[in-house]
Amino acid sequence: MDALFNFIGSIFGYVLYFFNSIFGNFGVSIIFFTLFTRLLMFPLTIKQQKGMAGMQRLQPKMKELQEKYGNDKARYNEEVTKLYQKEGQSPAGGCLPMFIQLPIFYGLYRAICMPLTCTLHLNLSDPVLSSAISRIKSLSDVYTPATSSFYSQINVIDAVRNIGENYGKYGFTASEAEILKPIYELSQEFNFLGIDLLSIAKFWNPAIILTFVVFAASAGGMLLTNKLTGNANQAQMKGCSPNMMGISMGLMSAWISLSVPSAMALYWTCSSLFAPAQSWVVNKYYNAAILNAKAEAQRLAKIKLEEESIISATYSRKGVKKFAPIYALHDTQDEETVTVSEMNPSLASTDSDAQISKKNNSSKKKKGGSKGKQSSSDYQGRKKK
Repeated sequence: MDALFNFIGSIFGYVLYFFNSIFGNFGVSIIFFTLFTRLLMFPLTIKQQKGMAGMQRLQPKMKELQEKYGNDKARYNEEVTKLYQKEGQSPAGGCLPMFIQLPIFYGLYRAICMPLTCTLHLNLSDPVLSSAISRIKSLSDVYTPATSSFYSQINVIDAVRNIGENYGKYGFTASEAEILKPIYELSQEFNFLGIDLLSIAKFWNPAIILTFVVFAASAGGMLLTNKLTGNANQAQMKGCSPNMMGISMGLMSAWISLSVPSAMALYWTCSSLFAPAQSWVVNKYYNAAILNAKAEAQRLAKIKLEEESIISATYSRKGVKKFAPIYALHDTQDEETVTVSEMNPSLASTDSDAQISKKNNSSKKKKGGSKGKQSSSDYQGRKKK
């Protein structure tokens, strides 16, 4: 797992170095890195929304299965699995974005805590660099020993920043001074609005400001996100106050920011501020009502296509070349149409009765017509007499 996070941290280090080469400030680079990761995860967020809408659409059917197989859990689970497969839904599909956020957090943490290997991608086993780092660690007036192995590279960068470009004063060779130059240039780019992003927040340094900002952004961002997505009402109905949830999340974020470099607090702040905007877009164009309406329309279209294919297959068996809708069928058959009785034998007797009735009506009309003519001739004869 450690090797995996180092690998992710190395990739993120390339991204941070790219943004840093454009803006020349590590704080601005983290802001754009946060936006980049949010956009990268946006398709997964849409997929999560679709999965949640699909599970909401299946709730009535799952309730029916619960009522039918509630006492037989094995059969119930089997039927639920079949339902998921039939509808193309997965109960774990909506959890993917939350699972991905953890590797992103730890990967960025490695990139920030190990800037020499992850951001600058220096080879620490290089003899010249190794000699220079050993000399730095021996200078007690500029180097502070790291309390954790994770922060040793940060302390080296901080020491190089304290040395400045006075390499000769501290006995560095020309080759060592040359290899320390990119480290010194990077150390100058961690200052963001007067805050050293490599420092850990303490009550006596400006980094403590980011702790309060993290609390406000995390709590406010969660409350606003719940309001936009409607989760606040759901949480209230379940007996859980969304205000308490937001405050708890803010306190947890602030507590974590007190034990990590301030660059992580800046990332957490930006992520909390971008979350409501992303939720607004998702809720406007991919909310559950719209997704379920589209799914229902697709289902009805699929049923219609299946019915048309059945009708076409029926005509093919009758040898009909041209498709004729059922409502356009006549009671006479030619080479391109078929009668209603042939399409549905159960209607044959009804069709025969209709034809018999038609013949009887026709014969009655003829008799009535001849009788009418005869009466007319008798009248004319009587008139002559």
